[in-house]
Amino acid sequence: MAFTLNAACGSFIGTGRGNNEDNFYFNKKHLPVPNKGLKTPLEYRGTTDDPIVFAVFDGMGGECKGEEAARVASEIFSSEYKKLEELAVSGKEFFLECCEKANAVVNQYRRDMQLSAAGSTVAAIYFSQNEVVACNVGDSKIFRIRDKKMMQISEDHTDEKIMSAMGIKKKPVLLQYIGVPDTEMAIEPYITKGEIESEDVYVLCSDGVTDALDVSDMYNIICNFGADEAVEQILAEVDRRNGTDNATIIVIKMV
Repeated sequence: MAFTLNAACGSFIGTGRGNNEDNFYFNKKHLPVPNKGLKTPLEYRGTTDDPIVFAVFDGMGGECKGEEAARVASEIFSSEYKKLEELAVSGKEFFLECCEKANAVVNQYRRDMQLSAAGSTVAAIYFSQNEVVACNVGDSKIFRIRDKKMMQISEDHTDEKIMSAMGIKKKPVLLQYIGVPDTEMAIEPYITKGEIESEDVYVLCSDGVTDALDVSDMYNIICNFGADEAVEQILAEVDRRNGTDNATIIVIKMV
């Protein structure tokens, strides 16, 4: 069984940044480098008859390093997408191949440029017929709204639980990301599969959104607007609250 979906994507540079290190993969589109985000949301209406993928990338490393890592990841998702169109790989296989390939390319870039760090998070989702596959690396989040409840279906790759158990309060450190040193550890995306239900809503976003708004704020906006207006309203609220970080969000509503 296939579903019709309405999707929208927005990217806001933030009030405290001179460049946008976030990127996305949306209807085969991604941002160039450098960029200042999007002036208006991108929109897409389609079906799950054929495989479709959406993704958000949050670059890290400062200066142009994060931008480049996020760009690399988005371009690899774009170039590998033909394998999905040809039904040559499953959703899970697609995500594993993309993450491994992007990790290798970013690691080589870091070595070539003699950088101490360069990386990007990934929050991505795949739909085909009634199947949904979610994949994340890092702390960019994926939410699902179903039966009037909004729950996170991604898993943060941070040290937050460890630090909390020790009574230490600090900004969580990423344990996994695209560009994680391949001489120290392997890239390990978190992947979960399920079935789409009518009126499901899926949300992908960078931490520039979730640092400024809590889940209830996002839920109230998303439930009261269409996908494109919800994206506009959420990013406007991030701006109103003086959200300093880059903020990127994709909202997908199933019909």
